[in-house]
Amino acid sequence: MSAADSDALRPSALRDDDPLAAIVDLNERLFFARDLPAVIAVLRNVVRRMTGADGITIVLRDGDLCHYVEEDAISPLWKGQRFPMHTCISGWAMLTGQAAVIPDIYADPRIPHDAYRPTFVKSLVMVPVGAPDPIAAIGAYWATRHTPDPDAVARLRAVARSAALALSNVRLLESLQGTAEAAQARAMEVVRANAARTRLLAALNHDLRQPIHALTLATDALSRQVTGRDAAYVTTMKHCLGVARRLLEGVQDLVRMDDGTVAVRLEDVPVDDLATHAEATFRLAAEAKGLRWHLEGVGGGLMVRTDRLIASRILHNLIDNAIKYTDRGDIRVVCRTAGDWLWIDVRDSGRGIPESALADVFEEFYRVETGDGIGGLGLGLFIVKALADRLGHPITAESRLGVGTTISVALPRVPGPPAG
Repeated sequence: MSAADSDALRPSALRDDDPLAAIVDLNERLFFARDLPAVIAVLRNVVRRMTGADGITIVLRDGDLCHYVEEDAISPLWKGQRFPMHTCISGWAMLTGQAAVIPDIYADPRIPHDAYRPTFVKSLVMVPVGAPDPIAAIGAYWATRHTPDPDAVARLRAVARSAALALSNVRLLESLQGTAEAAQARAMEVVRANAARTRLLAALNHDLRQPIHALTLATDALSRQVTGRDAAYVTTMKHCLGVARRLLEGVQDLVRMDDGTVAVRLEDVPVDDLATHAEATFRLAAEAKGLRWHLEGVGGGLMVRTDRLIASRILHNLIDNAIKYTDRGDIRVVCRTAGDWLWIDVRDSGRGIPESALADVFEEFYRVETGDGIGGLGLGLFIVKALADRLGHPITAESRLGVGTTISVALPRVPGPPAG
């Protein structure tokens, strides 16, 4: 039990001589009661003294039953017992939402007299807790036959209102705790699944790399010995091995991102450096395929805040993807500024992406079917998106089927020196 809970249950702090102060003290104690037993304990320790009664009970609604969960009295009452709602005065109070003030229990037809004969009770007040659908009741009992004092009834009603709020808070806390525990359980499942995936991918990468390397060497050797029609088979083998190598490279990137070994080192990088390096890498490949290469918007000494290696990897993957899926026309790399960002657009005049698939192109292992057997592995744009997210760089995709695709990534600009 916490210090706050201990203070909430300490009876010496209660102001018996000041009803208003007593209610304030009760509310403070209930505020720190975080579960049902704590609320019940607070009520048991203070309600009898606040009302001046010879005994009190705390009753919870349990379906169609009244459960007498706690009591504080000069002799035992019904603690731990359950009775049908329609057979006891606490049930009447909860079913009607009204308080019962009974100076003589044996003169009131609502009272099950046989249940009261073994007890000291001669008079009582029973108030419902909660509105409009009471969930509990609090009873105060006297050993002498008299009309309960109106102030005592008023204090018991005030206690019931405070108890209703405390019980509602408990239910809310339990609901939130249950939601949090369920979310935590789901999060742990995701963590375990991701860990299992990382182990599987790492094992796949390790086990396949050596045989693919051996096959590559064997294919290179074979290509120098075969001629004519047989050379076409070797070319097909090389193509298949190239696909397998790209798959392994993608798997290795996934493993590195999962285990956190993709380190980020932010620095101020000239945009010209990124653009000219990409041009040196891909211009010849584009022109060899018969595509026109364009680099636009460079110059001017613009600087961006990024990781040089990761930003280059993102740009290179986008350009490689554009060349792969473009059969004729243009590859354009366009740098443009917009506010605090520098956007790099990689535009192609390729086959495009269907509108229905555009929202999914950055998903892991998602492939756009092209119908010509040149479909990708479903990792390129996923890895680009993951790397961009790691740097905090926004990335977007636009496409028109049969017209082309533009993938854009935004890098934060470094403010230049003031003009003067």
